[in-house]
Amino acid sequence: MESDQIWNQVAKFMQQLRGENLSKKSIIQIPGQKNAKNELEKIQAIGKERMKHMKETEQRIIQKWIECLEDNASLEAQQAYCQGYIDCLFLLCGMGIIEKDSVANDIFEQLNK
Repeated sequence: MESDQIWNQVAKFMQQLRGENLSKKSIIQIPGQKNAKNELEKIQAIGKERMKHMKETEQRIIQKWIECLEDNASLEAQQAYCQGYIDCLFLLCGMGIIEKDSVANDIFEQLNK
C-alpha cells in the first residue's frame, strides 16, 4: 500500500472516530474549556452588536480577521489531534509492537508535507 493510500485510510478512520457520538465517555474536557466557550459566546454577542454601528469596510475587516482566527484555531486543533495519533504510533514503535520503518514513518512523512 502506498503512503498516500495509507494516509487516506488513516484520515478516514480519524474522521469517523471524531464523527461518532460526542457524548461517549472517551471525550475529554479540558479544564476551563466550558468557561472559555461561555465567555466567547458573550463577547461574540457584544461584538456583533457593536459591529452594527461600524462602517461596512470596518465590518468586513473585522469579519475577515475573525474568519482567519477561526481557520487558524481549527488547523491548530487538527494538528494537535493528529500529533496525538503520531505520538501513539511512535509509542507503539518504541514498545516494539510495530516496526519503526513501517507505516508510522510513512504517515509521519505524509503529515509533514
